[in-house]
Amino acid sequence: MIHGYDYRLVRAPNYNDRHGTWVKVPMIKEALKSYNVVVFLDADAEFVHTHLPLEWLMSFWNITPQTLVAMAEDPDENFNKDDKGRLLWNTGFIIAQQSNRTQEMFDAWEDCPTGDRYPGCDRWLKEWAHEQAAFGYYLRYDYNGPDELRTIPCDQGNGAPYIGNNKCRGVFVRHHWRDKDRTIQSLYDSILNLFVRRLYGQFHEEKGRYFLDASNFQYPIDDLII
Repeated sequence: MIHGYDYRLVRAPNYNDRHGTWVKVPMIKEALKSYNVVVFLDADAEFVHTHLPLEWLMSFWNITPQTLVAMAEDPDENFNKDDKGRLLWNTGFIIAQQSNRTQEMFDAWEDCPTGDRYPGCDRWLKEWAHEQAAFGYYLRYDYNGPDELRTIPCDQGNGAPYIGNNKCRGVFVRHHWRDKDRTIQSLYDSILNLFVRRLYGQFHEEKGRYFLDASNFQYPIDDLII
């Protein structure tokens, strides 16, 4: 696979007591026991420029070794804000880095709806925005040491050009929550674009092998070797 990364499509067991999107929390936590860095994408999200390595993006977003997780902000709308007026972060795209502190945070996140540590978090068992709201209302205020959490601008890691918000165009990571049916075609276009770019580059690198300039020959031609 591209860039030498491992890829996993996980069918998680269902919860009996909470909305299905909660499964990403324990799945990421478990994946971090096998990998130093885990990147999670919802099924309606995609990387736009697949030729860019993750390491470049992590550097661009200033994700340091101390960073536990990085997520993109949601669009600047009132319904996307917590009770303190801060924008929620969208959990459809998460970069997580393994550490004891990260494991502790994911444990607290998964247990949030029990209300033991965070009274009132049971609200987000089934009410939108589920695990996303739990993180935004509670977890990010507990795990907020220097560089521990990194916010990715909405324009770079959320949304898509067609949603009509020029601050959430999904420049690097596109999230099709407005029109999930667009995901497959958009992914096809990205892969085709990458393939054509590589084919074009390979042709020019080896044009001495593929390209024959016969424009100086005169007709009728009888001594051209192709």
